[in-house]
Amino acid sequence: MRPLRFSYKHISARLDSMRLRYSLLPAALAVFPPPAMGWTQFSITARHSSSLASVVSVNALKATVDTLDEVVPALMQKDETPIARGTVVANFPGGFAAIKLDDGDDEAKLTAPEVIDLTNSAAAVAAAKAAASESGSSYGDLQGKRVQFSHGSSGVVVCHRPPIAFVLAADETSAEHMENAQIFRDMTNVSVFDKACIVDCFGKAIDSAVKQGSMERPIFAPIPQVKDIALINSPMLTGTTMIDSLAPIGRGQNMLFVTSDRESAQGYAMDLMRTQLRNGGSTKCVYAITDGQENILQQLEKHGIADKVTVIVPNSRGGKSETAQAAEAVTMAATACAIGEAFALEEGAHSLVIIDTIDQHKKLWDATTRTLVDVFGLEAVVEGDRNGGASSEMRSFYSSLIQRSAQYKASRGGGSVTLLLLTTVPEPSVDENTVYDESLFEGSPAKILERINLLTKRGIPLTAANLRKIDIPIPSTAEGARRFALQHVDDLISMSDGQIWMDDRLKGKQEPPLDPQRSVTRIGIGADTDSRADAPALRRVVEGLRLDLSQAANMDGAEATAASKKQIQRQQSLILAMYQKPGSGGRRLSESCVALLAAYNGFLNDSIENGAVSGSTAGLQLMEDLLRYVGTKEAKCMDEIDQSMDLSAESRDKLAKAIESFFDK
Repeated sequence: MRPLRFSYKHISARLDSMRLRYSLLPAALAVFPPPAMGWTQFSITARHSSSLASVVSVNALKATVDTLDEVVPALMQKDETPIARGTVVANFPGGFAAIKLDDGDDEAKLTAPEVIDLTNSAAAVAAAKAAASESGSSYGDLQGKRVQFSHGSSGVVVCHRPPIAFVLAADETSAEHMENAQIFRDMTNVSVFDKACIVDCFGKAIDSAVKQGSMERPIFAPIPQVKDIALINSPMLTGTTMIDSLAPIGRGQNMLFVTSDRESAQGYAMDLMRTQLRNGGSTKCVYAITDGQENILQQLEKHGIADKVTVIVPNSRGGKSETAQAAEAVTMAATACAIGEAFALEEGAHSLVIIDTIDQHKKLWDATTRTLVDVFGLEAVVEGDRNGGASSEMRSFYSSLIQRSAQYKASRGGGSVTLLLLTTVPEPSVDENTVYDESLFEGSPAKILERINLLTKRGIPLTAANLRKIDIPIPSTAEGARRFALQHVDDLISMSDGQIWMDDRLKGKQEPPLDPQRSVTRIGIGADTDSRADAPALRRVVEGLRLDLSQAANMDGAEATAASKKQIQRQQSLILAMYQKPGSGGRRLSESCVALLAAYNGFLNDSIENGAVSGSTAGLQLMEDLLRYVGTKEAKCMDEIDQSMDLSAESRDKLAKAIESFFDK
């Protein structure tokens, strides 16, 4: 028989609404095949969202049922056979528990079901149930699985570190009631609402008349498969010229936003959403805020986009421990992704998911490590985790979130999920000019001591600034903690598509204080690959921008020559052109092009010499007036750039002439 591949979109809405379990999907397709295929003999291949793979060979006769409604109620019954059982070994106030899984012979396990011959709907239902309950080898990764506690409350596995599953209860559960638990095959789902609203980590609407969404998606859905994703080929404009030029975000990418100033980062995230929603933009925005949600909710109201952004907030449970808060934050991040995925896969929409912040993931991981040590001893934990590093297990934990971004192929709806992940690092704790005594470095590795001796012999002071330049750790407890945090960020970077890095040393010199050396976007490239994350219009203007900024920065303190003065002048013009405060609303693509053309063509030089520098009132007013003037004079040209995202030679000439006429006034 010839195996056929087909989409079951025509029944997916019905199946989702009735919460049909994935393990019963082959039976549903067997008794209700797509009408276009007729009722001839065929083969069905269905891949479960879990690790199961089922091949159902069917000699189909005409079904005795006329509608899907007659077969789904029988199929939708939950399979209540647990795949794992365990005992609670640690409780954390706030409904979070560690469950040690049993390893006895009574443990139910999974395998791929055998090939079954089905000829009618009754047999289909019976066979699917039998296959789901009698299979067995290993339950695999349990993250996202449904959990039932012995006292009746339910939950979800947030993290699985064999042989312990860490579970967050879905309702307010006191620690003394959490004793035993069973884990089931099906995933815990989140209900997705058509309209933007405020929900908790389990998707329950807060202060909303609507309590059930029209779509469902597993909270901890698996990351997209390679066969389902397409190349990154269009930008998700942030409205911040410096970011769009130096670290552009492509639709379907994940991007880290590294900063010590969370409030500022939130402002740029707000500008990103406002840019995507400008002029009726159709991007589905989802924002997970792990704490301090009142500020974000107020900002959404202030900017008039509260009814266009789905916000995931912490629940109102009292007395939550830090570990329970961290587990809730991890679940919130997963729920935000699930909501974005539902829009992308079910509606073919482009989704923007912002996680503010992922710092709690590290707190949860460290808490699970401590639990493993408490229960099994230090030797049960791999060396990387003992030292606070990134083991392969930890990388897998983070990747289950970071890698959920995707640009889906047309066959999967053509939608996308773009992830912006905020993470914070401590501010430098010492003054850059603080001088350290050589004796403080006693006991350091030989290479460090060699560098210290070399600096001392040459009479170079051991200041914090000089030590950082040659990567020598600053001898202070606070700096040690910061260094550890930076190492963790490096681990995250290795899993991501890029990072937007804000440098404290650039504060007061430029806005945003983006480090052009550490802020990059990574995309797949090759001889047969046409993949870009930036807008073609900006690409035609800013080629060489990173090099220009780097060369000027390296000239700090260098001998003043005509060439160095020219380089520094260009840098000052570019910094002025790209100056934007967080929360200012974001620019149109055409406005970013105008600002950068003005800088590169030297139109800003005289103004800078007259005091209109980056960050000054005169500088801000100059750029505001310039953009308004050109936007009015060349409105049609500006609209064409925004719509096509490209800059033709003709449009470039028109903008240059308009800029020149502004400064000639």
